[in-house]
Amino acid sequence: MSAKRGFTLVEVLVAAVLLAVGITALVGAISGLMRAERAVAEKDFIDRIAHEKLQELIATQAWQSEAGGTFDDERLRDYTWSLQESNVGVENLTGLTLTVSSQNKGENSISTVVFTAPAPTGTAEGGGT
Repeated sequence: MSAKRGFTLVEVLVAAVLLAVGITALVGAISGLMRAERAVAEKDFIDRIAHEKLQELIATQAWQSEAGGTFDDERLRDYTWSLQESNVGVENLTGLTLTVSSQNKGENSISTVVFTAPAPTGTAEGGGT
C-alpha cells in the first residue's frame, strides 16, 4: 500500500478562503489608514494657514478692523476665515479666536491674546525751566 501525498480539495478551498479573508481585511485596514492620514494632513494644513493668517492680522493690526474674509491665494479659494474678539478681563489685553473653515474639509480654530498699548495721556512729567 502506498501513501498518497498532497492536499485534498477541501484543504485547498479552506486555505483559499482564509487567504481571501486575510487579504480583504488587509486592504480594508490600509484604506482606513489612508483616509485617516488624509484627514490628519488636511487638519494640519488648515491649522497652518490659520496660524499664518492670525500672525498676519496681528502684525498689520488688521484684527482691529477686519472680522472675516477669504484668502488671496488661488489655492485657498475653498477656505474662509472669521475672527472673534473677546474680553479676557485684563486691561489692554484682547482675546482673538480665528476660525478657518472649508465646506468639504472641516474647520479649525486657534486663539491668542493681543496686547494693545494704552493711548498716551499727553502729560509730560519733569522738564522744567
